[in-house]
Amino acid sequence: MPERDARPGHAFLPWLLPALAVWLAPRPAAAHTLFQGVGSLWSGVAHLLTSPAQLAFLVGLAIWTSFQDFRLDPRVIAATLAATFAGGAIAPVLGAAGESAPLGAALMLLIGLAAAARLRIGAAPVIGLASVGGLVGGAAGGSVGSGLPQILSALGGSLAGASVLSYGLLGARRLDAEWGRIALRAAASWIAAIGLMMLAFAWVQGTGSG
Repeated sequence: MPERDARPGHAFLPWLLPALAVWLAPRPAAAHTLFQGVGSLWSGVAHLLTSPAQLAFLVGLAIWTSFQDFRLDPRVIAATLAATFAGGAIAPVLGAAGESAPLGAALMLLIGLAAAARLRIGAAPVIGLASVGGLVGGAAGGSVGSGLPQILSALGGSLAGASVLSYGLLGARRLDAEWGRIALRAAASWIAAIGLMMLAFAWVQGTGSG
């Protein structure tokens, strides 16, 4: 009689990535309703901190940046801060286009692949992708009104995004041993894989509703 695998985790692993991809899929309408009562500034903070897709992008960005020269860190953080604020400020103009799930998934895929491959291709691509990701993440926060409330919401989201990236960079740079670098690249490959699955889900939903 053949022996059964005594490691139950093996049966679970094939389902783990799809489950994470479904969990990471944004649900903007519910999120906006949930955060309406916490004030404009904290609404922006809470939206980013409870958006798994945006957090995954920031973690991937921290990993990729940690493979670059450490002098690039302040520029990447500043670009993310400014771009997230700008995205949040123009969210009412963008409307539903600012909450594009395929775009967020594509950014996860790109940042995950770049970090997993440990690409070192200069400062411009890192800062550029950080800026695009910041714009998309800020815009995904949606509109909380106009005028000062919207500006405060954008400020909250940008401060939260810059904080997550800063702490991510601190943690990633502490893993300077070879095993730590390997672990970071493995984490980045998961981000890329989940982003690819989210893109596939978005494509299937688009073709199904079309």
